[in-house]
Amino acid sequence: MRFVVRTVLAGSGPLDRDEEEHAFALFRQEKALDARDLPTEEPLAMIDGEDEALESLTLTSLSEVVGVNALIGGGVIEPHEGLTILFGENGTGKTGYSRIFKSLAASRTADVILGDIESTSPQSPSASIGYRLGSETKTYFWTGQQGVAPFTRISIFDSPSVSFHVDDDLEYVYVPAALALFNHVIAGIKAVQARIDAAINELRSGSTGLLGRFPRAASVYPLIETLGAATDLEQLRAMADHDPDADTRIATLRRTVAALEADTISAEITLQQRAERVLAEATTAAQTLGRFDTGAYSTLLTALANLQEDYRAFRAALFEAADLPAAPDDTWTRFIQAGEEYEAHLSAHDVHDADRCLYCRQPLSDPARALIEKYSEFLEDKIAGDIEAAKGRLSDLTSPILSIRTSDVDAYARDHAASNPPPEFLPPLERTLSTATTLHTHLRNNTLVPADTVAHAAADADGLTEALGSTRAALIELRGQSERRVETLAEKKKELVDLEAAAELARSWAIIEQHVRDAKQADRLALLAKPMPGLLRAVTGLAKTASDQMINESFDALFAQERMALRAPDLQVEFVGRQGRAHRRKVLTGKHKPSKVLSEGEQKVLAMADFLAEARLAGITAPVIFDDPVSSLDHRRINEVAQRVAALADSTQVIVFTHDIFFATTLLNLMAASKRCSYFHITDEDGNGQVTRATGPRWDSISNLKKNINETIQDAKSQQGDARAALVRTGYDWIRSWCEVFTETELLQGVTQRYQPNVRMTALPNIKVSALPDAIETVNRVFEEACRYIDGHSQPLPTLNVSPTLAGLEEHWAELSDARAAYLNARD
Repeated sequence: MRFVVRTVLAGSGPLDRDEEEHAFALFRQEKALDARDLPTEEPLAMIDGEDEALESLTLTSLSEVVGVNALIGGGVIEPHEGLTILFGENGTGKTGYSRIFKSLAASRTADVILGDIESTSPQSPSASIGYRLGSETKTYFWTGQQGVAPFTRISIFDSPSVSFHVDDDLEYVYVPAALALFNHVIAGIKAVQARIDAAINELRSGSTGLLGRFPRAASVYPLIETLGAATDLEQLRAMADHDPDADTRIATLRRTVAALEADTISAEITLQQRAERVLAEATTAAQTLGRFDTGAYSTLLTALANLQEDYRAFRAALFEAADLPAAPDDTWTRFIQAGEEYEAHLSAHDVHDADRCLYCRQPLSDPARALIEKYSEFLEDKIAGDIEAAKGRLSDLTSPILSIRTSDVDAYARDHAASNPPPEFLPPLERTLSTATTLHTHLRNNTLVPADTVAHAAADADGLTEALGSTRAALIELRGQSERRVETLAEKKKELVDLEAAAELARSWAIIEQHVRDAKQADRLALLAKPMPGLLRAVTGLAKTASDQMINESFDALFAQERMALRAPDLQVEFVGRQGRAHRRKVLTGKHKPSKVLSEGEQKVLAMADFLAEARLAGITAPVIFDDPVSSLDHRRINEVAQRVAALADSTQVIVFTHDIFFATTLLNLMAASKRCSYFHITDEDGNGQVTRATGPRWDSISNLKKNINETIQDAKSQQGDARAALVRTGYDWIRSWCEVFTETELLQGVTQRYQPNVRMTALPNIKVSALPDAIETVNRVFEEACRYIDGHSQPLPTLNVSPTLAGLEEHWAELSDARAAYLNARD
């Protein structure tokens, strides 16, 4: 802290980057975070100093304006050292010039300056500003910059700033150099605080990549995952393996794990499981084949063949004389059986007629009835019943063989046909498969089976049954071995993971130790940084006390003066401090904001009082600019503002932008005696922002109008036709204006005048009452006549085409001149 304060006092400014780094290094060494090599800071001593006086700033010219709104080029404004009035109607371009000054001064209400928005290729803003700083004359070429020294010292008041000055908690634009030192000290403390925070973040967020080096399953992983200031390094050190042969032990364990992971037992189990399925299927098939009685099968098959032959002979003999179209065969037999079934159907519904044919429904003749009786005899024959019984016994004998399934056996036999050596049970397996296939063929074709076809089936069934038992026993043993292998593999894997982690812990020890030291230092820095906010609050409190003594008390007195001068409403000013900076706030009774109570005009003069008090705090050494300061004000307040502005212009350069002609003329009258005033008229005749130096707003006078009338008459004499007629009408227009000005200034002696707020009662006795009737009669008659001829008045149809003449114009002008002379020479 002593270093920061001493450096700020010595340099009268903020710490630079090197000084901030030095302060942080001093902090670290003071707190024993680093070795001490910097000298001890001695206690502070009181020093005396004075604020440096600012050189006076005066604007001398504004020219070469380009790319600002739609302002035309060529305009030159040369402000007076006293008061400069820039008068113009709304939309003539005054705002463009005022925006340049606001941009240079970085005004609170500075706008973004646009070019001509209607232009297809707008230009960048620029202007040339002439100024005098002290006794030195300079020129600055502005290209749109915001806040350029020394123009930032310019004070600017405009309508948008009213809300700032009325309602907002405003920070002072001017801050005494001594008070600014507090802000520099606060900034220095914050710089050290920021570096402490950055160091803490760097220490805590530095990535070591350690976690990725350790398997998640390792015992040490949780300790590495939570590595920090609270880590017990001794506990970690005890878990490290510093054995030089650690890599050899790791390699041995890896080979063991690889062997266990090969899992040949699982493959063998899969093979044995298939063999078990095949043997079970083959054993069932062999046992079924062994139970097949080939003799019984041959006997049944022979008996069935004999019965069928007898049946065919009976059928042929029975219908030999039936005159059938073809020999009775199986198709014919099915026909007879279908008729029998149809007859049974009709009988069941009690609609059978035995005397009619079942098919054609014709009456049966005796031969036909005899044939039908033979059909019945045929169907009821015993041979047919015997055939069906024989077929049933044959089906019972062959169905077990025909239902044998040998798909797995067939696939297994094909897969192992070329095996070397083949499975021991493969021969009986293949014989069983061959026997089943041969027997299937005989049975499907109803052919005799040789007696030795299944001779070996019983022996094969016994061999396959024995092989099935051996296979199932082998499976039980293999499954037991598999379960023990899983447990052993898990143990060896855990042992390998912990050994690798212990070896990595030894290799990464330096990084781990540094990370823990960094975490401890980060925690210590965070603890040491805790007093910083309190230190900042203490300095801020000192700054508030100093601002009360150096700014607020002075501002309060100045604000009271300005408020009285402008007849602004009475209210309370509260002074609040934030971040070591002085702020002011204006409130009415009940803590109400002024904008919620005061009228728009009252708010404006209140804001102007605040603005002027702030500008006067340090003594005004730069121009003060007012942009349209009297909008919303009544005539009385306009006069009061004009008087305050004129008083300010006696000692300060003041520039006023206005469209209020009463305000402009009042200022001109107030400055008439001192002559410390320049007047510029802003028009849009040749484009926005046309600048013309003048003495004041247009003010018609008798002499000017007399000159215009005489010149118009002379011009008309040199023309003919429509050109002369137009000039004559213009002459009558001037005569009408002459009548008004003569009446206002001479006939009534200026008792009341346009743009003047008062009635000049002292001029009332100067009116020549006795000469008024004659003058009024002439002036009024000619005035009415002039109104008939000017374009500004419509005419009735009878007189619309009656054109004035040059002779009539000369005659009327002579009458008016004589009437004026008679009035001026009259004695009352």
